[in-house]
Amino acid sequence: ALYFSSYEITKEHFSSLSPTHELSCYGGMASGAAATFGHDCVMTPLDTIKQRLQLGHYNGISHAMKSMIQSEGVSSLFRSFPVTLLTNVPYGMIMVSTNEFLKQKWTDPGKSLDLQTCLLASSVGGMVAAAATTPLDQLKTFLQTQQLQPACEQGTCPKMVGKPKGLKEAMQFIVRNTHSVSVGNIEKGGYYYYSVMRGLFRGMVPRVVTHTPAVAISWTTYETAKQWLMNIE
Repeated sequence: ALYFSSYEITKEHFSSLSPTHELSCYGGMASGAAATFGHDCVMTPLDTIKQRLQLGHYNGISHAMKSMIQSEGVSSLFRSFPVTLLTNVPYGMIMVSTNEFLKQKWTDPGKSLDLQTCLLASSVGGMVAAAATTPLDQLKTFLQTQQLQPACEQGTCPKMVGKPKGLKEAMQFIVRNTHSVSVGNIEKGGYYYYSVMRGLFRGMVPRVVTHTPAVAISWTTYETAKQWLMNIE
C-alpha cells in the first residue's frame, strides 16, 4: 500500500509537469525511487530478520528481534539499510521507468491500458531491473548475514564470525570468493584469476526467474484493481 501510494503521488506530480500529461523517463525513475524509499523504511528490519531466520537461527520473528537488539543493538535491524536503498532504489527506478515507457509505447493514444500490455510491460521491467541490480543484491545479503554462520555449523546459538564489513570490504569478499579458474601453473603454485563479472552476477538467473513473474503479477493486479475502482466511481 505504501509503495503504490508513493508511486501514484509522485507519478501524478511529474505527469502534471508534462504538456501531454505523460510520465517522462525521469518522472518514472523518480516515482520508482520514492515508492522504494517509503517501502524500505518499513521492510528493511523485517528483511534482515528473514535472512537470519533462513540461516536457521532463532525460534521466530519476536525471538529474532529480541535477541538481535540485546546482543547487537537496535542498529543491527537497520545495518543493511544504506545498501538496501543502494540496491532497491536503482531497482525501482529501472523497473518503474521501463514499465511506464513500454506501457506508453504499446498502448495506442486514447485507449486504456489492456491486461496483455500491462502483463508484458511489467514482466520486461522486472526482468531488466532484476538482472541489472544483481551485484547490489549480493552486497545487501552479505551485509545482512555476514556475522553469522549457518545454524547447522554451530548448534542452536548464533555465533558471530567477524566484525561488520563496509560496502568496499563486502565487494572484495564477494569477488575474492568467486570460483577461481586455473589458467596455468607457475612453479609450485598455480596462477588463478577471479572472474569479477561472474562473482558479482552470481545468482542472476534465479533472481530474474523469481522477480519477473512477481513484478508481472503485482503490477497487473494493481492496474486491474485500479481500473476497476475508477470505473466504480
